[in-house]
Amino acid sequence: MIINIFPTKIEAINNFLTEDEINNVYDIIKNLSHRDHPAIVGDGKSTFRHYPNILKGTSLEKKINDQVERYCRSCNIQFSKINQSWSNIQKKDSFLKMHHHGDSPVVGAIFIKTDEKSSKLCFQNPNPHAIVTDYTDGSGKILCYKVKPGDLFIFPGWLQHGSNYELSKSEERIVLSFNCKNIEI
Repeated sequence: MIINIFPTKIEAINNFLTEDEINNVYDIIKNLSHRDHPAIVGDGKSTFRHYPNILKGTSLEKKINDQVERYCRSCNIQFSKINQSWSNIQKKDSFLKMHHHGDSPVVGAIFIKTDEKSSKLCFQNPNPHAIVTDYTDGSGKILCYKVKPGDLFIFPGWLQHGSNYELSKSEERIVLSFNCKNIEI
């Protein structure tokens, strides 16, 4: 018998957003004030900590929360809902440092604007003793995903992620990110 304990589950959903939803979110993001953020190196800005939840009360917040609930069920963890959301806009030759989201049990990112030149989303292997052979960096320590507009990733907040110091070569890379907190049901 194999018992699956303490897994690190990353849920990746291609085309989570429709083209209309992407355009609507893009319009919202472009009208927000973005400022420097220490996790973004180079020409990039964020709304992190400047707006509590840019999705608050929207149909998109409900759509994401429904997916977060499914993720929580699949991981057998306490249900969570979005309590904070923000956007990052990166320009050419910027990157997102590897980081985590502290005590947020579940976090996520939806890619709004990317192209073939955009940096990938990378995750650091949390188990220092396990070498996984299909990792893209060859070390068994980092796994990277090419991202497209509309893609959603949901994962534990403690998991280190970023662009693994890969410079984005696209003119503009826009991501909508969110933190969740546990809720009582």
